Amino acid sequence: MKQHYVPKVYLKNFGEKNKRTYTIEVYDKQEEKFFKVATDNILAITNLYTLDLPSQKSDNPLAVENVYANFIEPMFDRSVKILFDEKRTYINNLERSEIIISILHLLHRNPHVFSKMIDEHIINIQNLYDHAIKTSETRFNYLDETYLVEDFDIDLIRSEVSSKINKIFRENHLDFTAAFSEMHEFLIIEIHTIKDGSVFFTNDNPVIFDDITSEKSNNPFKRTVEFSLPLSKKHLVKLFHDKNKMVNYIYRHKISNFNVSLINNETISKAKRFVICSENDYQKFLEHKDIIDDTSIHRKMDILKQIIADCERNNSQDDAYYLIKLYYEKYKRQNNDLSKIDEYIMMQEFKKLNAKNKMSKI
Repeated sequence: MKQHYVPKVYLKNFGEKNKRTYTIEVYDKQEEKFFKVATDNILAITNLYTLDLPSQKSDNPLAVENVYANFIEPMFDRSVKILFDEKRTYINNLERSEIIISILHLLHRNPHVFSKMIDEHIINIQNLYDHAIKTSETRFNYLDETYLVEDFDIDLIRSEVSSKINKIFRENHLDFTAAFSEMHEFLIIEIHTIKDGSVFFTNDNPVIFDDITSEKSNNPFKRTVEFSLPLSKKHLVKLFHDKNKMVNYIYRHKISNFNVSLINNETISKAKRFVICSENDYQKFLEHKDIIDDTSIHRKMDILKQIIADCERNNSQDDAYYLIKLYYEKYKRQNNDLSKIDEYIMMQEFKKLNAKNKMSKI
């Protein structure tokens, strides 16, 4: 049977209802074309969660599918209704837990996460093999396996690793979700709602996570990680740790057209293949693309100028404000220019300050 790794209960919020089903518009990055499709017929893999029997997890091969269909997906539907209700701010412990599980489960039910894990293992094994060749070793060890240099076959190894990881995925990804949700039990919940005519896109790997304290933000278990997920064409949820905020509260913000384009740009770049958006909305996004891709110092200073004005208007003059103002004034003194060295130092100082601010909230 077809089993969705991005569930229909999520996709319907980006689609149009047609009798008993929903239709979404999709951009295929690989084929570079747009098409319409029922949510029944996309982002699903045959027997993705079906257990191979005998299994230590259950005698029922559809045990995982039943957990999703009977518990997690109805929970997601309940949670989204709360998040969409602008009158709701305070929530109880159960509602908070269900919201967090509903969002985070989308990360570990997606096979793309485990595909990345396979790729990382293959890179590690290949590096060990290359080292063994250089040092004239006949064998090397990786995790619980010993590999002979003479018989080394990276394609065969990839197949074996994939088989192991896929078995782990089927049998244990619900356990990963449970441990993951427990680790992030007290995440802060923010809802960002579009205030104009723009729309959020989503994709085939919709949960985005980032860690501004690390160059490699590939460990979602860290408390410094921030998660974001488009919930509908008009709503996006952000989850993050902050000891200075209330956990049983939904923080609500309005978001402007250009910031939506920045988020959609990341959604497109993180998509493995499919972006859920209409061709018309994609063309509107392209109108901002040149500005988004502009990395010139003049574009950066335009943004800093806006931040300075916002800080002064809101009387929010912290360390970041003074650092931004320092470099903006230097830019103006040097006839609207900044050397490459100064620009590099500025960006490094911004990163350090952002990381410091983040750590202070954990």
